[in-house]
Amino acid sequence: MHQTSRNILYDKSNNNQNRIDTIESLMKAMSEKKKHLKELIERFKNGEKSALARLITLIENNPLIGKEIFKNFDNYMEKSYIIGITGPPGSGKSTLINTLAKTLLDQNKTVGIISIDPSSPFSGGAFLGDRIRMKHDVSIHENLFMRSLGSRGVSGGLSRAVFDISMLFEAFGKDIIIIETVGAGQAEVDISDMAYTTIVLNVPGLGDQIQAQKAGIIEIADILVVNKKDLGGEDVAVELEMMLDDVFHPGMDMGWRPPVLMTQATLGEGVDILVDEIWKHKEYIEKTGLFEEKKRNKIRKKIHSIIFTEIENYINSNILDNSELDNVTTQIEKKEIGLYDAAYGILNEYLKKIKKPVEK
Repeated sequence: MHQTSRNILYDKSNNNQNRIDTIESLMKAMSEKKKHLKELIERFKNGEKSALARLITLIENNPLIGKEIFKNFDNYMEKSYIIGITGPPGSGKSTLINTLAKTLLDQNKTVGIISIDPSSPFSGGAFLGDRIRMKHDVSIHENLFMRSLGSRGVSGGLSRAVFDISMLFEAFGKDIIIIETVGAGQAEVDISDMAYTTIVLNVPGLGDQIQAQKAGIIEIADILVVNKKDLGGEDVAVELEMMLDDVFHPGMDMGWRPPVLMTQATLGEGVDILVDEIWKHKEYIEKTGLFEEKKRNKIRKKIHSIIFTEIENYINSNILDNSELDNVTTQIEKKEIGLYDAAYGILNEYLKKIKKPVEK
């Protein structure tokens, strides 16, 4: 055989072997990941906090891994009571949560806290890390687990991973799950889709900011709290009561008017009353059937989120080809095609190709 032909055959054989080696390496890596995940889940079931922390990290980095994790549990949407806390920056959310958590721990409750912080634009991680703002005796309590997450630019102030992490807390056996959101504003209404009781904080001195919240935040509040009451909380409380008279609140039709409470979180003042109101609201939604309705709505929202995330991933992987987008962009710039015509043309072309079901 000619030397050149032998070299070509050798190269083909070598390339085939390289492909085989690559496939074997990928399969081995996948096997190792599955083995590692199985070990983590076993440790999780044995109550190891380090396993819970690692599973949270996996979900935060890749929310879709939840489908592999939750195949192993059947108790992840049963007993935990979820409390949402939102309010403007500087209203003392973290301090209030610290005192609230201590009060609940003193009542022999196990507590999980998810604190949504602004994201670093570089790493995507949480900027602030609320654990550093919690008192030492609370943060190290054996019945408390806290995790700060980056919002990662998701509107509504809730990280995409929050739902799954709350289910992990539930599977871990936490009695109470507290979710703290980034800032406050119209987008913060997302918290009401997650929580059974939503607490909205206000503080004296916000002025027009309270009025700006009137159309959205007030309506989602099950309990209104004026924190830092020593700065003139009575006036804010009166204003909030007047706003409740003017604004439609869905709970009022069924017998629940959000109480307006005053607290001084740094001193723990008013927190016992807040906890009492939380239990009263819990009793109210259980008696009226709203509790089951809230749970069902939460499930519907999660299904919606999973489907849209899968579609988004499919689009990014299969439809939005950069070279094709560059070509179409050039055509638009040259006035050869309209922007909407181009977008719908790409969409319709790929809609014809969607046949393969997503793996369950």
